[in-house]
Amino acid sequence: MNKKKSISSDIIVMGNGITSQFFSLVLSKTLGDRIKISQIDKEIKSQDYVRALSISLSTVNICKALDIWSLIEPYCYPVKKIIVTHKGKQESKSSILEFDNHIDQNIASYIINESDLRKILSQQIETYKTIELFETEINSLDINNESALISSNQYDFSSKLIVAGDGRRSIVKKILGIKSISWDYDQTALSCLITHSKKNDNIAIENFLNTGPIAILPFGDYQSSLVWSGTKNFMNNLNQLDRNKLLEEVQMQTRDYIGKISKIENIGFFDLNFSIIRRLIDTRVAFIGDAAHSVHPLAGQGTNIGLRDVAYLSENIIDSIKYGLDFSNKNVLQEYERKRMPDIITSAMTFDAINRLYSNNIQAIEPLKDFAINFVSKIPKLKKSFVEEGAGTKRTMSKLIQGIPIS
Repeated sequence: MNKKKSISSDIIVMGNGITSQFFSLVLSKTLGDRIKISQIDKEIKSQDYVRALSISLSTVNICKALDIWSLIEPYCYPVKKIIVTHKGKQESKSSILEFDNHIDQNIASYIINESDLRKILSQQIETYKTIELFETEINSLDINNESALISSNQYDFSSKLIVAGDGRRSIVKKILGIKSISWDYDQTALSCLITHSKKNDNIAIENFLNTGPIAILPFGDYQSSLVWSGTKNFMNNLNQLDRNKLLEEVQMQTRDYIGKISKIENIGFFDLNFSIIRRLIDTRVAFIGDAAHSVHPLAGQGTNIGLRDVAYLSENIIDSIKYGLDFSNKNVLQEYERKRMPDIITSAMTFDAINRLYSNNIQAIEPLKDFAINFVSKIPKLKKSFVEEGAGTKRTMSKLIQGIPIS
């Protein structure tokens, strides 16, 4: 019988997704050999896949503060304009809202292939000997006054703090018995990549249909990423279609915005739910990203909200170390929770409300849907405020989110 290896570090980071990668990178770039990180995931996934990811200005600023934006920007497709439309039951009528997607001449959001971003982050992480990656499945967790302990079949890990970025099915959350406020939307989303005849001109389109919202995001001049949300029954019927029939259905819903669709690929279906963890922290544990919250994808903000978690938590930890304090102290973690919860709740509930309004087919509220779009379209300051909210830079106290390096 093989003896398990003991691994001691300052912080255990659970998960190897984008939020966890960013967290490890922020600490290592800033603190160097003053911090040692064990990063654990049960499966180190392949980085060769296609999945469109929307990154907002808050995320761009974090990348600039880390001096890695110049590596990432060449892989990005800027979103220069956003068009929001609503076509109700009367197909001849539609409401249109257009946003100039800039803040102080800065583009407010970009689209990137998630695997490209992960590769860049992985390459950066590999340059730091202070980050050690372990592919192992944990089977127990124990917290005491001195340390946080995690065990797998191969290793016994010990640290001062566990940062759980291990996704919506977080094993850390499950073992600790921490509950979330959650509900099922009874919706499924279709995600795919489409090739089309019209140039998209770096315009993102959000079209609210009776079947559910459909987002078309630029992924090259003649390619777009499409995410279409609808009831589970409706989407299950789409899932039964062959590729040609599915292309025809998507073509009908995209109207003439992007011209004739010649190819549909990277097709996936996933169920949608809402979830906010009841508390972001526990003794020697902090939650980030999807382990803490899951929002409706209509605005593509899930990753950006998670990276704002990373910014605030890492800054609190770095400040504590700078002043010789215990970064796993309850007060330090409570400060992170205090700063982050309002933004998480506000963002999640806003997307939830928009989805509920525009996915509702009650005839009596159709005028309200049109009124909301027409009202916003007539007030430039309100339109600007929506862009700022989407950018994630409004009312922030974080240096990283402002693009300021921390030291």
